[in-house]
Amino acid sequence: MKNKYQALEINYKKNKHNVSIIDKYFRKLKKNEVLVQIKYSSLNYKDALSVTGRTKIIREEILVPGLDFSGIVVESSSKKFIKGEKVLATGSGLGETMDGGFSEYAYVPENILIKIPKNLSLRSSMQIGTAGFTAAISIGKMLLNKQKINSGQIIISGASGGVGSFCINILNKIGFKTIAITRNIKQKSYLEKIGANEVITYPKELVKKPLNNILYAGAIDNVGGEILDWIIKSTKDSGNIVSVGMASNYQLNTTVFPLIMRGINILGVTSTNYPNSKRKKIWQKLSTEYKPTKLKIITKNCINLREIESFSENVIKGKINGRTIIKIS
Repeated sequence: MKNKYQALEINYKKNKHNVSIIDKYFRKLKKNEVLVQIKYSSLNYKDALSVTGRTKIIREEILVPGLDFSGIVVESSSKKFIKGEKVLATGSGLGETMDGGFSEYAYVPENILIKIPKNLSLRSSMQIGTAGFTAAISIGKMLLNKQKINSGQIIISGASGGVGSFCINILNKIGFKTIAITRNIKQKSYLEKIGANEVITYPKELVKKPLNNILYAGAIDNVGGEILDWIIKSTKDSGNIVSVGMASNYQLNTTVFPLIMRGINILGVTSTNYPNSKRKKIWQKLSTEYKPTKLKIITKNCINLREIESFSENVIKGKINGRTIIKIS
C-alpha cells in the first residue's frame, strides 16, 4: 500500500472557504479504530452546502466532507471488524466533526460502522445512503405513531430530493398512496416513475387562517417554513407530520389550532446521531421490506472526486433529481 491517498478537503484558514484535492498520509490506528478503503460515497444536500460554502457545516478549520460512505476494511484494531469486510457509515459526525466520505480512505471509530446487509452491495448501499436511511427512519416513526395505510394520502414536500424520493418510493412499496409536492412541474414524470400517485406544485397563495380544509392524512416535510405551516393546517385529525428538513426555511410561524383542534402530531427526525444499535435494524429493513424498487431512476448520476464541487452547485439550485453517488475507487 502506498504511504498516501487523495481526499477532497475544505479549509477555513484565515476565515476563507477553500476546496481542493489534497494528499493525506496513512498513520497508525488508534484503539478500536478501523481503516476503510472507500468505494462509494454520495452527495447529500448538506454536503453540497458544505462544499459550496453556503453554510459552514464542518466544525473544524480543516476537514474532509461527506456524510456517508461504503467500503472495505483494510486494517482494524477493533474486535468487531476484520480485514476484507464490507461496511458502511452514515452521519455520526462524518463530514462534520471527523473526516468524511470524500476520500480514498477513512479512519473511523468502530461504533459508527455497519456491516453491509446481504441483500445490498457497496454501490446500492450508497445509492440509498443517508437519504434512504433518513427516509426509512421517518416512515418508521409515522408507523410507530399508528399511521394507517387506509387513513388516506401522505404528502411529501421537497419530493424530488434524495429523502423525498425515497419516502415516495418506500411508502409506495408498503402500500401507501402519496402526493408529491414540487416547485417545478417538470419533475412530474420523474416523481410518477418512482411511485407518486399524484404530483402538485406549491400553492401560489398559502392559507393565512388558523386551519385549512383537510387535504392529507399525514406528511413528510423536507423544506420547513411556510410549506410546513400549510401542511400542518391541512392535515386530518390525529395525522402524523414528520419534520426532517429545512431546505426552504428553518423558521416555523404557525398556530396551535391544528394541535388542539385536530390532535396533529409533529414528529422530529434526525439521522445524524441516531443510535448505532437502531441503525442496524434500519439498514436491515432497507435491505428487505423497505428496499427501494427504483434505485436506477433515483440515482442516475455517478461522479468522481473532482466533479463534486461543480455538482454541488447544481444540487443547491435544485437541478439534480434524487441522488448523486460518488465512485471513489
